[in-house]
Amino acid sequence: MKKRTALIVAAALAASALAGCSGGNGQKETGAPAAESTAAAAGQESETVDPMAAITDDGTKKTITYWHTFTEGARKDYIDEMVAEYMKEHPNVTINVEVYPWNVFTQKWTAGLAAGALPDVSSVNPDNLFAINQAGAVLPMNPLIDALGEDYFLEKPLDNFTDGDTILGIPYYLHSYVMWYRKDVLEEKNLSVELLSTVTAVADPPNRYGFTIAMSKNDQMCAQLLSCFAKAEGAPLITEDNKGNLTDPKVVKAIKLMADLYKAGSPEGSVNYGLSEQNDVFFQGKSTFAFGSGFHINGVKQNSPELLDKIAAVPFMGPDGENLGATTFVIGLMGWNQTKYPETVYDFIKFHFEKERYIDFLHLIPGGQLPATTEAANSAEFYDDETIQKFKPEIEYIQEGIEKGTFIGMDYGLTPAAAALTSQGIIEECLQDIVLNGTAAEEAANDKLNAAIAILME
Repeated sequence: MKKRTALIVAAALAASALAGCSGGNGQKETGAPAAESTAAAAGQESETVDPMAAITDDGTKKTITYWHTFTEGARKDYIDEMVAEYMKEHPNVTINVEVYPWNVFTQKWTAGLAAGALPDVSSVNPDNLFAINQAGAVLPMNPLIDALGEDYFLEKPLDNFTDGDTILGIPYYLHSYVMWYRKDVLEEKNLSVELLSTVTAVADPPNRYGFTIAMSKNDQMCAQLLSCFAKAEGAPLITEDNKGNLTDPKVVKAIKLMADLYKAGSPEGSVNYGLSEQNDVFFQGKSTFAFGSGFHINGVKQNSPELLDKIAAVPFMGPDGENLGATTFVIGLMGWNQTKYPETVYDFIKFHFEKERYIDFLHLIPGGQLPATTEAANSAEFYDDETIQKFKPEIEYIQEGIEKGTFIGMDYGLTPAAAALTSQGIIEECLQDIVLNGTAAEEAANDKLNAAIAILME
């Protein structure tokens, strides 16, 4: 019970900040009772039941609940239309849709776990998915993958959602982090992307900043950025034996680089910035560099469309110029093992990925939502988009990062220890201590990280 409570608390903290497991947890059996009861009701042996069979349309009235987190206009409208289309094709199925921002989603499922009031299917981010898995509430997606074929989804993103032999969720859209910059500013000063020296040269506060280093302890942007620099150097933030690695010389060098970037050209108040404030500085044209995904294209387009021709991105390089790994992030879809209708859950999730429909969804935020299916990733239709064509090199960099990257703290596979990086503000506090107090804080931060990991791993 202590472990489950700790994981739920960690997930709540991490997901509320985000607006983003070890094997042997028995999840291979999760969801079996629901599938077996359905098989028994159909008068069949469970071993022979195809979860994608026509049981969904056997005439029995079925109601499932779908929680999703696409709260804004275009994507919310898209999901509403897709659900209506599914129900039209399956008139005996009713889907009740509930929409929550990430922090409310986390509160809902943690409360619902205790009350037995959970959905049948939902969108999910990694922070929540791994805690839900540890809480024993995941409906494994193995039957769906068996039905679709092992090559239906891109291998690395699906691996990142797999615990041992159990597929916890289905990746819906993907991204990895790259370094965005203003081409016009660098051209004006005849500079290349030599990060620290260029940031120093271009910074002219308050008119222009070099690189915004967001350090709010209520967010996880500092930890994500450190992960980008460290992974590029091939240095994990959490070791294979689930220990903090903040005193590794390569990680220390990355921490010092971030502190130097802050001193050289970050807004003074950015020690209190979270995701929104960090992004706004770049979106509004006030910063030369930023880290982020392809969503930055849409952010600039919405806030400063006149700058859209003036931005570009390159892969992350570590302090010593290496590019060995990347930090990725995935929004997925999952089933909940309390469902009475697992076959319908599988069928409804599959419906999201039918080619034309899926590409339409990805194009709602072109460049930000990259495909998880092999079909879409290799499809001319996906790339036949003005924005995707315009930012083709940047999107290729992001896709390369997806192919070789992992989630923050999960270099050696899924582990609840990673939540210590995203939920505790440890990295953020470490950087604040360095830039505000001049304290070499890596050792103390590593001790705090290990203490937090120990609680999560109990």
